[in-house]
Amino acid sequence: MSGAGAKLGVGTHFRLDGETVEVVDFAILATGMEVILKDGRSRLARMSVRELLTSDRAELIHDRTGPSSSDSEDLAAVVLNRLTKHEKKEVLERAEHVREMVTGYRSGSEHLARPDEPRPQYAPTLPLKARYEACE
Repeated sequence: MSGAGAKLGVGTHFRLDGETVEVVDFAILATGMEVILKDGRSRLARMSVRELLTSDRAELIHDRTGPSSSDSEDLAAVVLNRLTKHEKKEVLERAEHVREMVTGYRSGSEHLARPDEPRPQYAPTLPLKARYEACE
């Protein structure tokens, strides 16, 4: 099987024994996890996740574009990992500011609000345009 590192979930497509199948569900059994597959004629079949991922009978069909080892640009995680401690701190502060502008909370969640949040100029009740103007 090709496509190591791809997400396996409901909606993932494979070519299995020459037929296109789609993952429609998962089953957890005493013997391990299995996928429920549906073919083009809406027939269902069960197969162990291990067999699906290691068998030469199955090949992942890339439905979406995404990062690839042949990309000319680095992934964001690679770029961020190269930053100095000071640069990482600056990026985290900017991310907090963006989350505060969008949600009213630097963490992005009212459940993790700091004592001074939401600050009046970033209150979630204000229109986003007003919050944006407050940070200019």
